[in-house]
Amino acid sequence: DSGALYVFEIREAVGVAAKTPAVNGEAGAASFLARREDWLIIMASSLALIINTHNQPEYLERVLRAVERQDSKPEEVILADDGSGPETREIFQRWQETKAWRGIHAWQEKQGFRRSRILNIAIAKASSDYLVFLDGDTVPHPSFIADHREAARSGYFVQGHRALIERKAADWFGEGDFSADRRRALWSGQLKGLKSAFRWPLPLARVRGDLRGIRGCNLGIWRGDLVVINGYNEAFEGWGREDSELATRLKNSRVLRLDLRGRALCYHLWHPPANREGLSINDRLLQEAIESRSTRCQRGLDQHLA
Repeated sequence: DSGALYVFEIREAVGVAAKTPAVNGEAGAASFLARREDWLIIMASSLALIINTHNQPEYLERVLRAVERQDSKPEEVILADDGSGPETREIFQRWQETKAWRGIHAWQEKQGFRRSRILNIAIAKASSDYLVFLDGDTVPHPSFIADHREAARSGYFVQGHRALIERKAADWFGEGDFSADRRRALWSGQLKGLKSAFRWPLPLARVRGDLRGIRGCNLGIWRGDLVVINGYNEAFEGWGREDSELATRLKNSRVLRLDLRGRALCYHLWHPPANREGLSINDRLLQEAIESRSTRCQRGLDQHLA
């Protein structure tokens, strides 16, 4: 868990010209590696952590415990709550009372799976310029926020990855010391996705133009870029593809994906699979965004901005 130097490997971004510098094939990649000091690095003056949840209060308590143990604290923590019961509200309020940072509980009535809408509400309430998204069933590594701060680049969104905590270990992972819990999960065969479970001595960040591995449980995005594309598409109701459609519109707006390995780690706690009944409709919405090269959705963030 040591080392802070970033290595940038560039893949040609499909259908989009990279902003700085232009990259075409291996020669371009080599040239870029030699000039990585030319990247426009703008440190986020403020960072909001947005945690989305629905009726997983026990998991949420562990996630919040991990947030308060972060090496670098966020300026804001916003809970994007898709209709949870009162226990979730009580847990967050009790936790937030003793914290120095700004805390907001954004809640909406439960009317099916409306993750896109509650995330837009949370984005609208954020005052920070950089937003990091985390699921309420995903325990962040102690350096999660610090790594996202360091990885932030102007003109890019950062896609992190996750390790998986299997069913038995999900009963206790995140309740105790982080390193001890991770070691116990590893030794008991309950830790999967090992390449995303440990910080690398030399992490890798690369530009990618595809949608494979896009997940909203570990994303870093400039708030201003989300305003431009109108945030999440609220036409998505039911599980799946809303993050990929968001990434598509970001790419079409020349905000490229910076895929990060070996840093900004998080650990997804096992739970029964979500209902995927409406996935075919969401697949169609994603395909429409790809084919039309959409940059902005109609039903989105602007409904919730003052």
